[in-house]
Formats: sequence, C-alpha cells, structure tokens
Amino acid sequence: MWSQCCFIKNKMETKIQKTLTHWFPEAFSAAENSVINTDYGILRQFAYYTKKLISNNTGEQAEPFKIIHLLYSKGTLYERNAIENEFLNVLASDENPVTIKQHLELMPEGLRAVYVKTIIEN
Repeated sequence: MWSQCCFIKNKMETKIQKTLTHWFPEAFSAAENSVINTDYGILRQFAYYTKKLISNNTGEQAEPFKIIHLLYSKGTLYERNAIENEFLNVLASDENPVTIKQHLELMPEGLRAVYVKTIIEN
C-alpha cells in the first residue's frame, strides 16, 4: 500500500506542469507523454510553441511570457533554473537583432534581464 501511495505522489504534476498545461493545452496536444513528464521537457516544448506563436504573428504573442514571468518570479531556485535552462535557452539559441528586439518587447520587464543574461551566457 505504501509503495502505491508514493508512486501516485511521484506522478503528481508540478506547478510548472499544472500551470502551462492549464493555460496552454494546445501547446502540448501533440507532445509525447515522456516530453511533458518533467519540468524541463514541458518548458522546452512550451518554448517551441511560443516561437511558433511569435512567427505566426498572432495577437497572443505576449501571453506565454506573462505566464513564464509569473512562474519565474514566484518560483523556487529549481523552477527558475529550469525556466532559464530550457524555455529561455531555446528562445536564445537562434537569436538575431530583429528577434531579440521582438522578444524583449513581448516580455514583462522583470523577465528581460534574465533573458539578456541567458543570451550572454550562450
């Protein structure tokens, strides 16, 4: 009985998983379960979804950044590191002057410095 309880407990969603799948279910509809079983996997998938939103020039381009900023500003060290290492790193991986400006304009002010730091470190 104890092992079942712990197994179920380990399968609980994290704050990152719960928040992103709740607000952006379409970002994960085609993703494999193995991708969205970890915070790092879900953040990477969400970064690709965000890049797609930006390239499609939809009116909802800033929404992912608002949610990421909320998670980052209220997150633990683990959660902040995951956001920097996966979400921001994916966005920073192929930046150019036009996209940097565009991404920074979409981000809440509190997330901009973290993003610039991520770009510099890569």
